Order: sequence, then C-alpha cells, then structure tokens
Amino acid sequence: LKFYGIGFFLGILVVYAIFGNRSCTSPGEIKMHELASQNYIISEKAKCKLNCLHKNEALLRLELRHFEVNYDASTPQKKPCGEYFVSPKEEFKGQHPYQIMILDCDTFTRIDDIQIISAISCTCQ
Repeated sequence: LKFYGIGFFLGILVVYAIFGNRSCTSPGEIKMHELASQNYIISEKAKCKLNCLHKNEALLRLELRHFEVNYDASTPQKKPCGEYFVSPKEEFKGQHPYQIMILDCDTFTRIDDIQIISAISCTCQ
C-alpha cells in the first residue's frame, strides 16, 4: 500500500508538471479577450449609434466582457481585416440590446457598425 501511495503521488506530480494550471477557455473567449485588449477605432456611424444608446467608448470597452463572437455570421479569414459579429451572451441580452460588427486588423480593432436590436429609435445611417 505504501508503494501504491508513493507511485500515485509521483504520478500526480508528473501530470501537474506536464499540464500545469491550464485553463479551459474556448477559442471564442480567447478571441473576445484579444479584441477587447486592442486599440479601437470607431466609425462615425458607430459613434452616432453609441449616442443613441447613451453610451461612450469607455463603457463599450467594459461591456465587451459580456459579449461573445458569433462565428456563424463572422468571416474571420476576410482580407485585409477579419470581420467579427459579436453579440451579448445569453444572460446579458436584456442589458445590452445591440450587436457589434468589428473589423480585426493586425494592431487595431475597428468598430464599424452597431446593430440596435431593441425598439430604441435612432436616425443614424
């Protein structure tokens, strides 16, 4: 029983040394973290829609934590910049009634359009 315990303990150490403290994050979560950490350029159309939503750029950056990438509508391989549609996670849909179209270039992120889902009236074109 001592040999079993020693072997089991050594096995746990080997497994921990190999795998360490890796986390279980999906590629979508990694991409959202990457998009949220880059520098932003916001188009005039998106700025106008942010005003309709009564939000600013800093608040938008904070709220991106509650969003996820919709890969069905996105075209990440598009040249020169990948196109990502991000929408709120299921539990935050009531708080964030909009979707964002983001162009992901190498060193910056361009927020090109914001699609307002709720009945907020906005005259931006």
